[in-house]
Parts: sequence; structure tokens; C-alpha cells
Amino acid sequence: MKKILLLFILSFQTLFSASTEEILEYLSLSHSEQEVISIAQVFDSMRQSSENNESNASTTDVVIVYQEYLEEHLSSHEINDILSLYRLPIMNRYVSEVKNFTINQDDMKAFLGSLEEEPLLSEHEEIVDDIVDTLINKELQLNFYRSMMQRYSENNNSSDNNKSKITPREEGYVNSMKKSAKERILYGSQVFSLEEMQALKDAIDSSIFKKIKRVENEALVKIMNDFIQGIVSKPKRLKTNSKREKDYKKQKQSK
Repeated sequence: MKKILLLFILSFQTLFSASTEEILEYLSLSHSEQEVISIAQVFDSMRQSSENNESNASTTDVVIVYQEYLEEHLSSHEINDILSLYRLPIMNRYVSEVKNFTINQDDMKAFLGSLEEEPLLSEHEEIVDDIVDTLINKELQLNFYRSMMQRYSENNNSSDNNKSKITPREEGYVNSMKKSAKERILYGSQVFSLEEMQALKDAIDSSIFKKIKRVENEALVKIMNDFIQGIVSKPKRLKTNSKREKDYKKQKQSK
């Protein structure tokens, strides 16, 4: 009876959607918020260059719509799992030294050039390749790219049957994303030990990490599809909630 009650409680907990505060904490801890803002700014540029300017959602609105999607598709239990993951020392290093590190392109070029004379350990590069394969998931990248390319008329005539076939342009897009990610990780992780690299690989290869990356991709694809169709992506919650989010951010910054 106690086991049944425990299972019921655990199942009930997973039904609760993630809260706004939990999502904001995740975006702050993972620095994913900056990536969302960058993509929202791309949407803004596309909107301004488009002849159809009916979609007038602000960058802030797009970011909040993105947050809302995560709230609706992630449980409180799942978001707490990913928060625990990002609190691991190796993930802190990944965020600060790889993901959120401002790279000087000249230094990057010099470092990559030095690898031709003094390559990293093969084990190190193999782990980097495995990490890149997870971060730059081919299916998810194609979902976003195809959604983005719908704005061009010549791509709107393709049938759903062709989605299983990858065009040379699509293959080139995925490969360029993988190349860029690999160079950044190689540069940022050059001082990581093999043990640290393996720990990073294990964290990024976890089911919860893959789950949240899939949900994030779905959110971006939905926002892009709405933009293509001229639908204004507007937050569902009231403006007072937006103020609550700002207050929460200020509170986090003061800690």
C-alpha cells in the first residue's frame, strides 16, 4: 500500500507544469536566455525586411512566448532535474568556459592552426565529436532550418513526402553548425582533463538534457512557423506577470 501511495505521489508531481520562476532560473543558469534573445533578434530583422509587416511582436514578446512553451511542455520535476544537472561543477565550467565564453576569433584561428602541428589527444577529440552529435542533433537542426526556409517561395512547393530526403543545402547547414560547435568546444575545453571531458559528455548525453533541447527546438520551430504564417506570437499571460518576471530577475541578480 505504501509503495502504491509513493508511486501515486511521484506520478502526481510529474503532472505539475514547470513554474515561471523555475524556467527563468534554468534560462539564467544555462545562459540559454542569451541564445533565445539572439534568435528573437533574428526574427525581428526578418520581420523588418519582410514586405508583410503585420507581425509586430517585440523581441521581448518572443522571449516570453518561448518561456511559456517551456512551462507548458516541461514538468516541475523535469526542470528541477535539469537545474540539478547545470549545478554540477563540470556543467558550470562548460557554461562559463565554452558556452558563454566570448571568443576572440584571431585566438580561435591560431589555436585551430596549432592543432595541425600538435593535435589534442585522440580520446579528447572523440569525446568532443560525441558531444557535438548530441548538441547539434541532426533531426532538430533540420526541423528548425526547414521551418526557417518556408519564408522563401521556392521552398513552399515541396511536399511533405520530401521531408525524409536531405538536400545538399540542408546537409551543408547541419555540417556548418557541427563544425562551428566543434571548434568552440575544442577551444573552450582545451584545458579540460579527459576525466572532465568524460563527465561533460555524460551530463550532455543524459536523457533530461536531450529532452529539454528537444522542447526548446519545438518552441523555436513553433515561433518560426507562426512568423512565416503572419501570426503574431503574443504572450498568453497578463502584463502583470511580465513585471513579476522582471522582479524575479532583479532578485536573482542581487544574490
